[in-house]
Amino acid sequence: MARSKPIPRNIRQRFTTPPSNRGLDRKRSDDNVKNVEVTLMDHDAAIMYYFTNVIQPTVKEAGETVKVPVMYANPERWKSIRKSGHLRDRKRQLITPLIVFRRSSIQKDETIPVDKLDANDPKLFYTFERKYTDKNRYDKFNVQQGMLKSKEYYTVAMPDYMTMTYEAIIWTPFIEQMNSLVEKINYSDGAYWGEPGKFKFRVNIESFEDATEMADNERVIKTNFTFNFRGYLVPEAFNDYVTTTKYFSPSRLDIVDESEGSFSSIYRPDTRSETVRILGSLGSSLPSGLAGATDFIRGVSPTLGQEIQDLEFTNIYDGETRYIMRYGGEPTSSADTNAVLTLGYVSASFMENFSYFSGSQSSSLDTAPSPDRQNYTISVPTGHKIRNGSVSIGVNGSTLSAPENQQSTGSSKDFFLSSSSDGFVSINKLHLSSGTAQGINLDENDNITINYSTIII
Repeated sequence: MARSKPIPRNIRQRFTTPPSNRGLDRKRSDDNVKNVEVTLMDHDAAIMYYFTNVIQPTVKEAGETVKVPVMYANPERWKSIRKSGHLRDRKRQLITPLIVFRRSSIQKDETIPVDKLDANDPKLFYTFERKYTDKNRYDKFNVQQGMLKSKEYYTVAMPDYMTMTYEAIIWTPFIEQMNSLVEKINYSDGAYWGEPGKFKFRVNIESFEDATEMADNERVIKTNFTFNFRGYLVPEAFNDYVTTTKYFSPSRLDIVDESEGSFSSIYRPDTRSETVRILGSLGSSLPSGLAGATDFIRGVSPTLGQEIQDLEFTNIYDGETRYIMRYGGEPTSSADTNAVLTLGYVSASFMENFSYFSGSQSSSLDTAPSPDRQNYTISVPTGHKIRNGSVSIGVNGSTLSAPENQQSTGSSKDFFLSSSSDGFVSINKLHLSSGTAQGINLDENDNITINYSTIII
């Protein structure tokens, strides 16, 4: 196989970073959100702040409280310390008491192996939402177009978790002073060092090593100790890639119709579809129109002021029209049996209801027909009726029988539904029907339970 031509050196740099998607670029010049970065200087500053403002190292000398200075040991200062074992001021006077520290090593934190995966094209991010954005200001155009509130997000590439080792030295003129400083520093082991409202890092102090030195006939108490810093690093930018990015949630969702069809039939007035996406082949054996796309969900405008608040599922080839949602959320007629039901409608129409009576609570004793009947009245909500076939009656725990069509008045079963709208239920007296005993003679102490459900008229 032939080898591809090498990329010229003068343009190789262009391919180190994947090409950016201009659709995801956002203007950042008009916001006040700073890019997130955590540097080595932030870790050093956190130590300096914690020593100075939290530990607050002080010693007692000649009856007075003396604040112990804290210094970062830059290379020149550290070399002087290593050479002479102490520090002196410009007048060659020994500086004591004193605390100095420096960073000695940095290594990956193996206990937290998660990072951004690829420096040139990060894959993992922290996401933050800005609570207010001027993109959500009231605009009449947005209301008319059905625009949603857009949320403003910022993503920051996952940092590299590091373990940093620091060396520190304490000098005091007396052992008592050294003891008080070591006690304070050791007490802060395991705490998170840093300034409130900024980055904080967990510190583990490993050990203290005591030493006594003589400097020009002066005795100096010295203690060395090391501590580990659980930190993390993330630069503001790398190879022209800014680690903090900005994006918005969608301001509008468009629902489109997908179909196989010809372009000549897309804009038929009776389809009312706002957007149609054509997929697949253009041929179809279906009638002219939108070919395979025969069903559409579309808005219905029944009256002024209720535009596109009713939805219907319509077959354009003379199929059955089914209402999906009526204005107000509930079906409005018995033809809406395929509608999506709300909780209120289900509770009123399909939930099982119970009414309890005693044998003496009959609203009337109908002796005209044969056999005799006792009528019981159920309280039915206005605009509803008892659903035929939903009634069941139990007397002292025994279930009575009913005809398949419970509204059949000529039946000789145990009971029937004499009026579904008024809530009348008739229980037949005990009699023989085709050689079979039907009905029941009720006593005034009998317990009667009537189960039923209602539907909208």
